Amino acid sequence: MVTLAAPGVGYDTSTSLLSWKDGRDRIISTTPDDMSSGCLKFVRWDAVYYTHLSDQGHVFEQEWAFGIGQSTAISWTSRCLSQLGITSDPPSLLAGILLSHIAHWLSVIQLWALTKVLTGADQATNSPLPFAAAALHILSPAGVFLAAPQSESLFAFLSISGFLGYMHATQHFHRGLVLAGCATMICVGMSFSTATMVRSNGILAGIPFLIEASSTVMAIFFRGLSASRLSRLASVVVGGLLVAFGMVYPQARAYWEYCYGHGAEDKRSWCNQTVPSIFTWVQSHYWNVGPFRYWTVSNLPLFLLAAPSLWILIYSAVDIVRHPRLLIRDAQQSPTPASAGERVLLSLALPQLILALLALTSYHVQIITRLSSGYPLWYIWLATKLQTESKRTSVVIRWMVIYALIQAGLYASFLPPA
Repeated sequence: MVTLAAPGVGYDTSTSLLSWKDGRDRIISTTPDDMSSGCLKFVRWDAVYYTHLSDQGHVFEQEWAFGIGQSTAISWTSRCLSQLGITSDPPSLLAGILLSHIAHWLSVIQLWALTKVLTGADQATNSPLPFAAAALHILSPAGVFLAAPQSESLFAFLSISGFLGYMHATQHFHRGLVLAGCATMICVGMSFSTATMVRSNGILAGIPFLIEASSTVMAIFFRGLSASRLSRLASVVVGGLLVAFGMVYPQARAYWEYCYGHGAEDKRSWCNQTVPSIFTWVQSHYWNVGPFRYWTVSNLPLFLLAAPSLWILIYSAVDIVRHPRLLIRDAQQSPTPASAGERVLLSLALPQLILALLALTSYHVQIITRLSSGYPLWYIWLATKLQTESKRTSVVIRWMVIYALIQAGLYASFLPPA
């Protein structure tokens, strides 16, 4: 509602480039008012790229920074709506908004389920912890980005679903259900692989597979080789390779388009790199992304805006690793043994911690407020703290609500933070 009620179009009129008529003949809006009405207010910042990609595919080199997952999902949704006779201008506008709303709703449900499994709350049905964690995801500082044609909602759903599946896989293994554990672990790899195609930071989901593989190898070394351990290791390796595939496949498609079969004079400079990656190149070339490049005096306000999210992500990850009993309070009730539970917590904490450090040192730091929405551990940690330290925690929740409301109005007017 805040976004829809926001006045004006801001300083950027990029959304006007997304209007078409008579099929694919592009027209540019002649008046800013044309792009400030209705659902078009949701098409700001990255949503301009995702909407264009969904309708036209990768036309410009810099568009490869946005992967293929989100635009493909919006395009499929748009086709389904078209078959039902529901259209919009641009064609993918309503599809992108609908997809984000559905994905956000599903991610709330998945976070509720993950909290129950992780904390053993399913053994104590009166625990308010799962509901609190799910409610916090609704109040996420990602705000309007979870409702707009952006990648945050879909990534959060796939990411949280992957972590939930990972929890179930480890439980299957510890119960001796090897076949179910292997099948679930491979499905987890598929979920994380798709998440990586949606957002590149999904590659951090390879960390749980690395931890699980190391644990299994140690078990084989000290306890001996067995069919169950070998099967478990094989499923973990396959799952990890699937995550890597989510990163490699879009790069391979871009390499085929820009590099393969082209003469030396026609190739882009990144084609000749030792590891040719269009993603890292366009991020560096077009958005100046790289270690400490964002550390300038002019960007200090953005670091201040990102500071609360960075603090929560880093502090919660470290706190959980140091004190795993904050979540796994009763090893007797938990469906996962204490040592395995602590390993699972480490698998949840490390991707979140590394993401925060990368955002602090290498990314456009302000995007951490929306990237954080795809990492479930800090929600569960905050919900736990709400029960034990309600006064201090309420300050964080007030910040989340206020930030999301202000951000929604700024977003609609094409104003930062993006």
